[in-house]
Amino acid sequence: MTRIDPIVRLAAGCAAFAGTALLGAVALAAQQPATPTAAPAPGPGLDLINERCGFCHTTNQVFTAHKTAAEWPALVQSMIDRGAELSPEEQKVMSDYLVANLATDKKAGATGH
Repeated sequence: MTRIDPIVRLAAGCAAFAGTALLGAVALAAQQPATPTAAPAPGPGLDLINERCGFCHTTNQVFTAHKTAAEWPALVQSMIDRGAELSPEEQKVMSDYLVANLATDKKAGATGH
């Protein structure tokens, strides 16, 4: 049986620990929500998002989602189907706000094609 030098064993253990720590840090960073590039526009839609969406996930997830004008109302409906409490009027206010402020195809410079 080959005997491993204790220094080599220690170095290998340290390298394995460092690798595991690095992988853990990368995984943790991946779980952290991205921060929006600008503050959300004020209004009743924002108020509803802050009041209703934060029960199941962070509102930051809303503001960093990349959805088109067609996808936002469908996503709001999906959240209602999962238990979000919005009246039909509130649903329209929220959907209109998300389309006007966050739709990827409504951003400045988009051609709308």
